Amino acid sequence: MTARFRLPAGRTYNVRASELARDRQHTEVVCNVLLLDNTLQPFKVNKNDHGQVLLDLVFKHLDLTERDYFGLQVADDSTSNPRWLDPNKPIRKQLKRGSPHSLNFRVKFFVGDPSKLQEEYTRYQFFLQLKQDIFTGRLSCPCHTAALLASYAIQSELGDYSHSEHLPGYLTECTFLPNQPHEFEKEVAKLHQQHSGMSPAEAEFSYLNTARTLELYGVELHYARDQSNTEIMIGVMSGGILIYKNRVRINYFSWLKIVKISFKCKQFFVQLRRDLHESRETLLGFNMVNYRACKNLWKACVEYHTFFRLDRPLPAQKNFFAHYFTLGSKFRFCGRTEVQSVQYGKEKANKDRVFARIYRKA
Repeated sequence: MTARFRLPAGRTYNVRASELARDRQHTEVVCNVLLLDNTLQPFKVNKNDHGQVLLDLVFKHLDLTERDYFGLQVADDSTSNPRWLDPNKPIRKQLKRGSPHSLNFRVKFFVGDPSKLQEEYTRYQFFLQLKQDIFTGRLSCPCHTAALLASYAIQSELGDYSHSEHLPGYLTECTFLPNQPHEFEKEVAKLHQQHSGMSPAEAEFSYLNTARTLELYGVELHYARDQSNTEIMIGVMSGGILIYKNRVRINYFSWLKIVKISFKCKQFFVQLRRDLHESRETLLGFNMVNYRACKNLWKACVEYHTFFRLDRPLPAQKNFFAHYFTLGSKFRFCGRTEVQSVQYGKEKANKDRVFARIYRKA
């Protein structure tokens, strides 16, 4: 028979509380997220949390309503093989060991028409993203278009041109392009004078409307090699898949032309529909850097096609045999599609929102 004892008075040590505190310390990680205004914001999460937990913390910090266009990109991955944080997988399975982790908050899906974005604040985030991509060279831009874009950016940030305030050389410290031409600022200043009366919101809308005409706008590029071992870039966009060689587009396959996309090890395959004069369907193969880069490209294709082409995501297959005998990845895009995102924005957007813009010289 077990005897019951009353705990004696005096000093005690709570072993269980100390163990729980230790476990929390070991499972908590810090994620440093670089925001589009170039500020670094730390977030604490449990490493067993799914990626959606971290995304929600970032969205809450930014007070962002139209969230479906944005994502978190893993910063330690190269820009030629981008990898996005999966909201449906545990953080510990996606990030390398050690803390803090570095991620970039970015626009993931670029709308073809900026009027689909219901809030001025959302358009401002797109504006910051595009300005950053042009400045870093990630989004190539002809000089004359870059000057027009820069003039809209200056109108948004400085307001109307004034002969008394904006003296010659007022843009000397501003950098808009990598390897910026010597006379570029003069052209920007000249165009700035033509935008008198434009509000910041109108200037940013004009910026987005001009930027969407750039060839690489909204294209996510992945480094690859073709069957002859030539270096190429595979681009994924709203309309389909593109192939670039030396930054020049050499092929384009619309989603309507594509039957199936697949991957095996580090090989990525695109199966095309048979034309009337062809006897069979065409299968194109590309070699990626490694398995992870190949799967990242395949996932990007699934996400882009679902977001831009479907009214709603396809439901996951609930089948006994599919569950136990699945071949390949079971990944499905589970977020809202563009159609759903626009509708959600119309219902929930705060169009009268007031926010502070940040002016950066570079």
